[in-house]
Amino acid sequence: MYKWTMSVLIGIACVFGITVLFMTTAQHQSQTKQEASAPALPDTPLNSQAAEAIYKQSCIACHGNDLEGKIGPNLQKIGGKYSDKQLYGIVQNGRGGMPAFKSTLKDEEIVNLAKWLAEKQ
Repeated sequence: MYKWTMSVLIGIACVFGITVLFMTTAQHQSQTKQEASAPALPDTPLNSQAAEAIYKQSCIACHGNDLEGKIGPNLQKIGGKYSDKQLYGIVQNGRGGMPAFKSTLKDEEIVNLAKWLAEKQ
């Protein structure tokens, strides 16, 4: 009985371990695909003051005074989830309920905002 129980427990542990491995691999591949499909990030240096001004002008209504989120999601640690390249694509093209800003902001403003947000980790 003991050997049978141990065999079952080892089998369950192996299945669990393999499942976690596949899920981690799939998540990494998905993130890599997102990174590859994000538009190229122009080489614009970060200007934090300008980025904050753009945020106050265009983003504060949905994302709050302190990036805490309102209608839109909390952005206080968004850089831990997305790269500057991914954030550039999201701001440029919009996503979900968020509008695209490529027609209302200059490209260098979007790049600057994306780099500024990417630092929020």
